Amino acid sequence: MSLEFNKIVEQVQKFGSMLDALDFDLGDRLTIAVERFYNPPPLEKIQERVELVQGPSISGYRGAIPLEGENYEEVSATFPPLPAPDSAVIIAADGSQIYASEQSPIHYYLINIGLFVYHHGIARTPQQLTIPKLAYHKSEVHDPTGRIVSNRTVDARRTVREMQELGKLAWEMRGEARPLLALYDNHLLFGASTDVVGHKKIMRDYRGALVHLHDSGAILAGYVDNPTRSRVVVRMLYLLSLSDEEVMRADLTGGGDLEGLKDVHLFNAILEPGERSAVMVQNSPRNLDYKQGAGGGPSYEIAFFYMKVSSGYRSSIVRVDIPMWVARDKRSVDELHALLVEQCSMQGRNPYPYALTRADELAYIGGRDKNKLDEMIRLEARKKGIDPTSFSAKAWGKELARGGKRRFEMKK
Repeated sequence: MSLEFNKIVEQVQKFGSMLDALDFDLGDRLTIAVERFYNPPPLEKIQERVELVQGPSISGYRGAIPLEGENYEEVSATFPPLPAPDSAVIIAADGSQIYASEQSPIHYYLINIGLFVYHHGIARTPQQLTIPKLAYHKSEVHDPTGRIVSNRTVDARRTVREMQELGKLAWEMRGEARPLLALYDNHLLFGASTDVVGHKKIMRDYRGALVHLHDSGAILAGYVDNPTRSRVVVRMLYLLSLSDEEVMRADLTGGGDLEGLKDVHLFNAILEPGERSAVMVQNSPRNLDYKQGAGGGPSYEIAFFYMKVSSGYRSSIVRVDIPMWVARDKRSVDELHALLVEQCSMQGRNPYPYALTRADELAYIGGRDKNKLDEMIRLEARKKGIDPTSFSAKAWGKELARGGKRRFEMKK
C-alpha cells in the first residue's frame, strides 16, 4: 500500500508555517567571517596560534591550518584556473553495494566497483570497467561472533576496494600521457571505526592503496560534491580572532561567534565561478596519524581546497581533498584545478566531473540487477539441494506483497 498523501497535507502545511518562522539569515556572522577572511593576521601570528593549539595543553581544535614553508598560500588568497594541459588521463572510481540480509536464508553481500578512463585532449575512446566481488564465505559475511557483518563494515570494505582498484589502474597507466589524474568520490581522510570488522587491516589496506597511487605518479583527489558539514575554515577564522589568553579558555570545537556558519556559506560569498581557495590542512588526530602513523608519512597527510564549480546555469561549492604529495607540487595543484573546471563544464546544467558521473553509472546496482542476482543464487542453491524459499514468516509475507507482481515487456 502506498503512502496516503491526503492524510499528511495538513502536516506539510504546518511544516511550511514553521519554515516561515525560522531565521535563515546568516547576516552578521557571514559579514564578520568575510571581513576576517580578507584581513588575516601576519603569517608569524598564524604560526604562533597553530603551535599553541597543537600544544599538549590545548586540545579539541579541528579547524584548518595553512600549509608550511614554501608551499604556504595566503589564507585570503583566491586562484582563478589556469589553462588546462594539452593532454591528460583522468581515471575516476566509484562503488556501490548490496548489503547482507539477516532475513535471507543465504547470506552474502556484493561490492561493485566502476572505473572510467577519460583521455583529455587525445582522440581516444574512453575506457570503462566494472569489477564486481561477491562475498559469501562465512569469514567474509559474518563477524567473529557469527553475526552478519554490519552495513558500516561493508561500506568500509567498499571504500578500500575503490581506492585499491584506482591504484591498480593508475599503476597500469603510469606510462600514459601526463598528468595522470585519479579521482575518488569522497573525502580522502578515511577512518574505519572500531566497530568495523577487521578495522586495523582495512586501514592498512587503505594506506597501502595510497602508497600505490603515490608510486604511480598520480595526482590523487577526493571530490566532495556537497561539503555542507565542513566548518574547518570558519573555525580557523574564529581561532585567529582570539587572543592567546582567550584561546586557553575558548571552546575550540565550535565556531564561537561564527557558530552556525559553514564553509560553503563563506566561500559561496568569496569565490567566483572556477576559482579555488588556498590549499590548507585540517588539524585533527586522524590527519596527524596519516602523517606520522604506521604506513603513513609526511606525503600522506591530507590537505584540501574549496572551489566554486559552475555549468553556466548554476554553481556550487565543492571541497577537494589532496594528499600532501600533490599539495606540495604547485604544478599538480594547478593542473588538477584546471582539469576539474573543464570536467564540470561538460554536462550541461550539472556542474559535476564527467568522469565521476560515468564511474557512478558503471558502479550502480539497480533493483532489477539485485533481483536477478538473488535468482541466480537461489538457482545455485536448488542445485545443491537447499531450499532458498525458507524465509521467516515476516520476510515471506513481504516477498509475497512486494514481489508477487510479474513484469511483462514487449519483444522486439
